Amino acid sequence: DGSLEPGTPLSHRAIAEAMNTSNGPVISALRRLAHDGLISHQHGHGAAVSEFSDEKLLDWLVVRRALETEAARLAARRAASEDLERLYAIVDRMAEIVRRRRWDDADKTDVDLHVAIARITRSPGLIEALGRCHIREVVRRRLVAGGQRRDFENLEVNHRKLVDAIASGDPDRAGQAMHAHLSRTVRRHTRDE
Repeated sequence: DGSLEPGTPLSHRAIAEAMNTSNGPVISALRRLAHDGLISHQHGHGAAVSEFSDEKLLDWLVVRRALETEAARLAARRAASEDLERLYAIVDRMAEIVRRRRWDDADKTDVDLHVAIARITRSPGLIEALGRCHIREVVRRRLVAGGQRRDFENLEVNHRKLVDAIASGDPDRAGQAMHAHLSRTVRRHTRDE
C-alpha cells in the first residue's frame, strides 16, 4: 500500500513471526509482490521494497491506460444489465464518499469500479494484467500524492461519465471515455514531476 519506504529490506521470517504464520504463505506472498513489481530480490541480500523512478511510475500509467481503454471497449460490447447496475451502484457509493469526505475510501472504491469493468470483459488475461495495474496505481498514488486524491471532488462525476459511455454499448465511445479519464491522471503525474 506504499506505507514502506522504497529500499526497505523484507525478511520472510520476521514477517511470518509478526503475522503469526509459517514461512510458506509469506514466501508465496513475496513472490507475488515481486511478480507485481512491488518488491525486488537481490542475490545474497533478500527482498526489499522496490525503488520507483518517475519514469517507472509514468510507464505504469501508460500501460494501465492502454489496458483499461481496451477493457472499456470490451465492457461496452459485453455488459449485461446486471453488470451495468453493479457499475452504477459503485458510482453511487462514490457520490456518498465525496459527500461524507471519506478520503480513505476513495482509492478502494475507485479500484472497485475499475476491477468491475475489467471483470465485465470476461477476459482472464486482461483481468489479471489489470489486477497488477490496480495494485501499482494505489502505490503510485501514495508515492506521488502522499495518498491524497487530488481529484476527490470529481470522483463520482468523472466515473459516472465513464460508466455512461460503457452503458451506451458503443465500444468507441467507451474506449475514448476511458482513455480521456486516464489521460487526466497521466497529465497530473507529469505536472507533479
